[in-house]
Amino acid sequence: MNSEKKTRSVVDIIKAYAASEKTNLPVFPGVAFELQQLLADDNTSVDQVAKVIGKDQTLSIQVLKLANSALFSGPSQVRTIKDATMRLGLNHVFNLVVCTSQQNMYKSSNPTLNKHLQTSWKHALCAAIGAKWLVQELGSKQLKDEAFLAGLLHDIGKLILIKVLEKMNSKNEDLVFSNAFISKVLVSMHPEQGYELMDEWGIPETYCKIARDHHEEIFDPDDVLLMAVRVVNHVCRAEGLSTNPDPELDLKALPEVRALGIGSDALDELRAIIAESTTPGFNG
Repeated sequence: MNSEKKTRSVVDIIKAYAASEKTNLPVFPGVAFELQQLLADDNTSVDQVAKVIGKDQTLSIQVLKLANSALFSGPSQVRTIKDATMRLGLNHVFNLVVCTSQQNMYKSSNPTLNKHLQTSWKHALCAAIGAKWLVQELGSKQLKDEAFLAGLLHDIGKLILIKVLEKMNSKNEDLVFSNAFISKVLVSMHPEQGYELMDEWGIPETYCKIARDHHEEIFDPDDVLLMAVRVVNHVCRAEGLSTNPDPELDLKALPEVRALGIGSDALDELRAIIAESTTPGFNG
């Protein structure tokens, strides 16, 4: 069997494994999923959201910490999850919950896979922070929470694929994946796998489509969220924060950048924000 056929064969196995394991893959934890379902209902109350967050000690601490931070603090300190949720807003709380729970998923006992997971996590977080900043810069402040989540989840297919490879390896320790093969699988398969999993979980279609379409050659220039994610994805690649970095990428020549009318100063500021977001303790 030649190398091309062998690669296709392994890819087919990965696809089949991912399809059979989709509902079991730990990439969208229960608390985040439960909150997503609640927020899809216009009748959801703050009490209901606070009750779900209260199930997770780590998330509860994060929500209280953020609500009392310099960025959000009010005239008095909040001491309950309900009060913290009211101060932060439901969408912001949901983003925090997803971000915190996602970060915990980007870990593996396999050193090779863990390296790819760490790179993917940095990319996801930088894309989230960059997309949030960019939509505000473009005059669409009302989309900032959606942009953060779109950036955070656009490459979730990579997380899914690495978790699949991890499971395959745990069942067959003799199965060894090279860095080159892992990178090739992640780059070529993550849009499709990300879309399918998020669709399976019932994640809003907006985010599913961005996961599927953020590398497509033809795109809708009027879709601000998609455009923002595409731009920050390229900026992350230029900054080396990607599984397929490209330091020589000419950002100014990108059709997304031209379509959005992003000038040199804004691009430089976006690059600086994304670079800064990798600093320990940075809070976007």
